[in-house]
Amino acid sequence: MAITSNGRNGVLLFSLLATVFLLPCTSARAQSKSNEKPASRIILKILNGKTGWPIWTEFPNVWLGGANSPQDPPPRANWRGEIKLDIPTSGPREVRVLPNWFIDCRTSADPFAGTKVKYSIEEILKLGIVAENICGDAHTKPVPGTLILYFRPRTWKEIMEL
Repeated sequence: MAITSNGRNGVLLFSLLATVFLLPCTSARAQSKSNEKPASRIILKILNGKTGWPIWTEFPNVWLGGANSPQDPPPRANWRGEIKLDIPTSGPREVRVLPNWFIDCRTSADPFAGTKVKYSIEEILKLGIVAENICGDAHTKPVPGTLILYFRPRTWKEIMEL
């Protein structure tokens, strides 16, 4: 049986050769030659200040570095109450967090005081940070690479005041 360029075998042969020659080109990766450190990744864990259980329905306002406005759209917590944040290598190495639909358990006086509290990325990566909890007795130990914050659900009165 002779292989002709017009026949079915010719198309099969051409497809096979194209695959063999193009496959190495698509799997080649561009390598970065810059000396920049890769972006750090931290975990923001949101727990209920009264029960200690994860809050997975929150979309907190997060400021990275010296940002004047929070991330848009706000990151969403997963079912474990965790948000993975990629921290840029340039600029100030800090993070600020303010709850969106919940009440902050770090302070009771000013609902916007959380925007002033800055957490060091280096300290979070090395030791981990657990924020103060004035809403209840729930408390956990710090985990390196994790910032743990306590929020609580709003009361009916607080919801009506929104």
